Amino acid sequence: MPKALVINPNTSPSMTGEIEETAGRIFAPPWTYVVAMAPAGPESLESWTDYHLASVCVLPLLEKHADADGVVLACFGDPGLYLLKESCDVPAIGIAEASMSISLMLGARFGILAGMGRAVELMDSMVRTYGLESRYAGTRSLEMRVLDFEKDRDITVDRLEQVGLTLRKRGAEVLILGCAGLTGFVEEVQQRLSIPIIDPVDAGCRMLQNVVASGLKTSHVGLYARPAPQKMIDLERMFTDEAMEVLRKPRHSG
Repeated sequence: MPKALVINPNTSPSMTGEIEETAGRIFAPPWTYVVAMAPAGPESLESWTDYHLASVCVLPLLEKHADADGVVLACFGDPGLYLLKESCDVPAIGIAEASMSISLMLGARFGILAGMGRAVELMDSMVRTYGLESRYAGTRSLEMRVLDFEKDRDITVDRLEQVGLTLRKRGAEVLILGCAGLTGFVEEVQQRLSIPIIDPVDAGCRMLQNVVASGLKTSHVGLYARPAPQKMIDLERMFTDEAMEVLRKPRHSG
């Protein structure tokens, strides 16, 4: 039976539970799955600093769940995704790259609904990295902290509707909920907006299923080539034994 590892790279138990609800709906038998939260690090990821800390903190999860047939990185910023693609022998899928890829088949331009204003620049940068500027209608902020989405669902849905309408006026034909913490809001928002809306956790899980079912794996001959062997100095001063085990693992270039 194929097994998925779904990583929540922040340390919020409530968000991990929300991700688990979505993953459990998708990874039905014969699939099995485990949703794993970062063992340490930021409670929510809302800056480059948060992203980079989380990228390293999740590494022990790869060793702990080495029997997985694929990995879903369940944070919309795709923090550390390229590191996972370099490191994993199995496919590693970011929920943002999956959502944007799906959106291209549904409409000419996509828009992203994000949390705080700080996320706008982060999303703009990510879209440029993926080379999708010509299909991008922009990101608009809900002006809400990530961990506040579930405190009052009615307020969150109202904000999603208002900001979604703004993006429609800017030319968005597809909307993406730009945070794993917004998983599960699609149905309520879809009732208010006549436009396709993508749940990123759902998209990432389904994309992994399709990639694994197709027998495909990440290419290691170019962008995600294995890193050359590297001498590591004094890792024990900075990392736990678990993290050092991953960082010192023999790597193969080419």
